[in-house]
Amino acid sequence: MTIACASAMPAHAGTVDGTPADDTAAANAATAQGAAKAKADPQVQDIVVIGQGQTRQVQGLTQEDIAVAPPGTSPLKVLDKLPSVNFQSATPFGSNEWSTRISVRGFTQNQLGFTLDGVPLGDMSYANFNGLHISRAIISDNIARTELSQGAGALSTASTSNLGGAIQFYSREPSDTLGGDMSATYGSNDAFRVFGRIDTGDLGGGLKAYVSGAFSDTPKWKGKGAQHQYQVNTKIQAPIGTEGSFAFFVNYSYLADDDYVDMWPNLLERKGYDWDYLRYDWDTASAIADNYQENGVYVDDYDGYGTLTGDDAYYDGYGLRSDVLMGANFEYTIDDKLTIKLTPYYHHNRGIGTWWTFYTPTPGGANLSVRGTEYWIKRSGITGSLAYDLFAGNTVEVGGWYEHNDYEQARDYFGLEDTDHSSISAREWPKNPFAYDYDYNFDINTYQYYVQDTWDVTNQLKVTAGWKGSEVDIDQSYDPAHTPDLATWGTSGSLEAKDMFLPQVGVNYRPTDALEFFASYAENMRAFTTTPFITSPTQFAQLKASGLKPETSWTAEGGVRAHLPKFDGSLAVYHVKFDNRLFAVSPCTAIQSCPAVLSNVGSVTTNGVEATGTYRPVRFLSLYASYSYTHAEYDDDVLNGAGEVAVATAGKAVVNQPRHLANAEIAYDNGTYFGRVHFNYQSKRYATYENDLAFDGRGLVDVSLGYRFNQPGLLDGTELQLNVTNVTDKEYVATIGETGGNLTSYSEGDYQYFLVGPPRQWFVTLKKSF
Repeated sequence: MTIACASAMPAHAGTVDGTPADDTAAANAATAQGAAKAKADPQVQDIVVIGQGQTRQVQGLTQEDIAVAPPGTSPLKVLDKLPSVNFQSATPFGSNEWSTRISVRGFTQNQLGFTLDGVPLGDMSYANFNGLHISRAIISDNIARTELSQGAGALSTASTSNLGGAIQFYSREPSDTLGGDMSATYGSNDAFRVFGRIDTGDLGGGLKAYVSGAFSDTPKWKGKGAQHQYQVNTKIQAPIGTEGSFAFFVNYSYLADDDYVDMWPNLLERKGYDWDYLRYDWDTASAIADNYQENGVYVDDYDGYGTLTGDDAYYDGYGLRSDVLMGANFEYTIDDKLTIKLTPYYHHNRGIGTWWTFYTPTPGGANLSVRGTEYWIKRSGITGSLAYDLFAGNTVEVGGWYEHNDYEQARDYFGLEDTDHSSISAREWPKNPFAYDYDYNFDINTYQYYVQDTWDVTNQLKVTAGWKGSEVDIDQSYDPAHTPDLATWGTSGSLEAKDMFLPQVGVNYRPTDALEFFASYAENMRAFTTTPFITSPTQFAQLKASGLKPETSWTAEGGVRAHLPKFDGSLAVYHVKFDNRLFAVSPCTAIQSCPAVLSNVGSVTTNGVEATGTYRPVRFLSLYASYSYTHAEYDDDVLNGAGEVAVATAGKAVVNQPRHLANAEIAYDNGTYFGRVHFNYQSKRYATYENDLAFDGRGLVDVSLGYRFNQPGLLDGTELQLNVTNVTDKEYVATIGETGGNLTSYSEGDYQYFLVGPPRQWFVTLKKSF
């Protein structure tokens, strides 16, 4: 991929609350212009783009930030340098979906909103029912820029989960000139990745396109297994006269992802950070199953391992995902007054997550089976808007979004032959399940509209005001042939989440070109997911009778931005009230199947401060720092049906939310040599709702160094890059609560609920553009 020795992308080239600056083409053009200018006058790329002119807290990153990370790194991981962003993963790339989690201001990943070129990606949870992960939606090399709204996304954001922030991704445009990019990466654990892209250039009349592909084989840093991914991205773009544009893309991804074993404190203490699945040691896995099923023995000694409990050592677990995502962006302006935008899209997904379980033997076969959770998504929809310039400096915009989603989820079991090895291999789509817990079908319809007015009252004062309305209707039924235990899993019914007035207002005041003040207020609702239905009929009837409510929030924030010749910075304060918090408790280990209990349990209050700034003391050198303080606490205890305290959460800190987050980064780029050193610090995090177990804070250092061959000749356009992650080889706990929820309080039990972070890793990349 071409790495421009780029000057900073203009700070205003981001979305501005749905105003014309939100135009993707304009922002991509600004990036291209910056890169072209850089070739004549190279200087270091700004590390963070601060949202000049915004009435909300907004910051962004350009493609250069992804380019200096190890190729294939998740775009979410790159965001962890922004204030209030808490990112965790068990891999150096942040691309293992089971372990990858991002939260902002205490809101978890499934309480945020995500879009790609305006196409909704759902809540990006592991068992995503209404979208897909950004690492599958697009090859990271093809992302032009990323924008984070920490508090509340723009009213036009197509999301029904963004209680907190919204993250919008924008893809690169096809190039105006014929050419291509290639890269190959090799590194720790024999990791290997290749990427290629061909641009047609202008084929006449502005018609241009590209096709690109990537393949990665990244073995796990511990245990056995790897992550294999194949991706193909295509995009075609053309103008419509002089007043419009059209773009169409089709992206395909196949992901085979071997997971890391989930841990708990006692297991980490006994077996250490390198403990993982027993993969390829079938004899021990079979002996554990024999002891449990035939002898009732849960704890025993095993050769080479010492004492193990049944849940210490599963044989294996992996996930498979196959996705096709296509969409179009149409925009046309009529008489310089009325602008119409349309984004139709379609997404098809098939996926499965597996575990080898000793709790369910194969009838007439092995004493283990493979427990699967299968997913099928067929969703199609359209977003659109009409913007009309009432008079100079005043634009009224109305828009909407509709999606129909045909979703199926099944919990099933696949048989294993009674042999000396597992008859189902890793990364295989298992077939012909011998048993089901449930097979649910969901018919989901999403409706959303918004109205907004943006008024430049004076050259210094801008006001935005508007509201949105959302409705999500979920109708669920079960397949009786695949749901044998109706008393436990035979749930069917419907839920509606609806609020037709969710206001948002913002102000931006700029007394001088170097200084601006902003403030905003926003309300949001998170629609129900499929979680309330995956329970027993009795429990579902109870939660319906209890008047289960969707989660809601309101956010007030304000701050100041400074834009000086050598410094850009932002300081913001905020207050968030999160109501109707949904709380689910699973009474068994994650590998077993048992209905969870869901209920509204009160509210959360969050107050915080965010500061970020970039200083350019001399040409080619840039210094960046960010800091955020987040004080997030539960307001209420969790009560049982008798009104008694079941979980004492009132006044306790929100799980997995560090109070202090800090980043520091130094970057140098003279067009030939470039390098970055990044330090990320997170303070301690609580792992239980009652705050009786915490994991220490940690500081991680990542380094990237590179050299570009700029001399005319065969090597022109070639680049060599070295990345080292976790330079100090820090041992730490990464993801918390990945198995479906956090513990209410700590015990010496064996409920797996966290994953450890990766050790020091290195990667070398060779890139060529032509």
